[in-house]
Amino acid sequence: MSTEDQPTDWERVIREMIAHATETAPTEPGVYRMPCGECVVDFFLTAEGQERWLVAGDERSYTRETVAIARHGDHPWERLYSLTEAAAELAILAAGSERGLDGVLEELTAALDDREVERVVRERADMDEESLSKLAERFGVSLDELDES
Repeated sequence: MSTEDQPTDWERVIREMIAHATETAPTEPGVYRMPCGECVVDFFLTAEGQERWLVAGDERSYTRETVAIARHGDHPWERLYSLTEAAAELAILAAGSERGLDGVLEELTAALDDREVERVVRERADMDEESLSKLAERFGVSLDELDES
């Protein structure tokens, strides 16, 4: 029997495709622009250590494999700002602004012209200091160090 006459092992082909697609997926939690060049994914670890992949605009949670397979394209994965990096950048901007952090956030939200982003910023601004520090602590970020920047 020639190679052309042998049946295709579709399970093996699919597994190879999955393995190939996941090889280039990020391994460090963060926010990434996906290979399609348009979608953004937030890759993080839960308290139980499980990977979660959230695609902006999609309410479902994905796995590494489903993101790598379903959300592919010709562009490489591009790491965007992490929460820690964004907080540090905001602290730098606020330190150089006479209006402080509130002024910087107002300028950024006004420039975005996106009511949903503005709503989230306002909700998070209402968080009490203790909750914010506990959240930062979970991610290994010291708010005191950010204030000193």
